[in-house]
Amino acid sequence: MKVKARCCLAGLAMCLWAAAEPAAAAEIAPHRAVYDMSLLHGGANSDVADVSGTMQFEWADSCDGWAVTQRTRMTFLYHTGAQFELGWNLVSWESKDGLRYRFFVRKLENGEMGEEFRGEARLDGAGKGGAAKYSLPAERTVPLPPGTHFPTVHSLRLLERAAAGDRLFWALVFDGSDADGLFGVSAAIAARLEPEQGTTERSPLLAAEPSWRVEIAFFAAEGEAAEPEHEQRLRVHANGVVEELILDYGDFSVIAKLREIAKLTPPPC
Repeated sequence: MKVKARCCLAGLAMCLWAAAEPAAAAEIAPHRAVYDMSLLHGGANSDVADVSGTMQFEWADSCDGWAVTQRTRMTFLYHTGAQFELGWNLVSWESKDGLRYRFFVRKLENGEMGEEFRGEARLDGAGKGGAAKYSLPAERTVPLPPGTHFPTVHSLRLLERAAAGDRLFWALVFDGSDADGLFGVSAAIAARLEPEQGTTERSPLLAAEPSWRVEIAFFAAEGEAAEPEHEQRLRVHANGVVEELILDYGDFSVIAKLREIAKLTPPPC
């Protein structure tokens, strides 16, 4: 069973319509979050009867960079009664200047080791191209075109443009999640949602921050494919916390709802 999963939850690098004034720099809140995953919708042509699972996501400040860890496990139940277990782990580090990136991605199928991708990437400067060098599954080099962004900078640009009131964005992003690791993303940002007041059960990381609903479509980096490989819909807060994520696979969709969240204390740098 092939289920696409991209490492970055949100982001973008290039706006199609410039804002009336420059956006303020986005400030990420280092945090650890746990999401419960379940089937949101199964179409008439879907073989999937149910989905369950969890996703653990950590976005930590490492002084000179951002360290991201993501662990996801999902179990798919089919109408035939068969089950399929899918998992993927991501460990990455990205420098705060957005020019260096290291990644390790491991995929599991029914408890057995699947694909593994490991390597590092570097850009020659802001807005310039560069290269990604894989060490797993085999040594190879992938050229990165000018304008390529790594996942954290991609997310920061999305938050900045959302705060500025922009609505549509396009970018090239490298995350190392497959053999090429490079993909195009189209993002549509809905109107700003103001912080919700008077709800004491909400974490301060959610209650005090505005948010936006964003629709993101991922495309192959090469070619002119009319249909995206994968789509996501999410609610993301101004501090980078994703409250809800929907993974749309065409004939069925999976929703990830935030169950736990904790702020991470930055290290003494």
